[in-house]
Amino acid sequence: MKLEKVKWIPEDAYDKLFQSFNEKKVGLETRLALLNEAEDNYYITAKYLLDIANRAYDVCIRSEVEEKRQLVKLTLQNLRLEGKLVRYDALKPFDTILIYNDNQLGLREVEGVRTYQSLV
Repeated sequence: MKLEKVKWIPEDAYDKLFQSFNEKKVGLETRLALLNEAEDNYYITAKYLLDIANRAYDVCIRSEVEEKRQLVKLTLQNLRLEGKLVRYDALKPFDTILIYNDNQLGLREVEGVRTYQSLV
């Protein structure tokens, strides 16, 4: 068995590398914490948005005229009347909800709850 010559890193070079790796580690941990917080906020916002969407009819019926106007302004744009039909464009993220409401491809019911199922 042949022993290879071992190359040692000088102590000052090791210290620099160690400090550099620790700085990168701290930076990555900070970034991970920010991403986790953003993900949590995303799910909280999505839950809040879906809750509002589920209660929209009741909220609209019980609201005053000014509140209804604010709800319409918050969710819709380009309102126009075509004959007896009211046409509109939904603002984001409400447009996505309307798209999936009309097209339930990829959604199936599991225990009474619609869930996304990958079509693989």
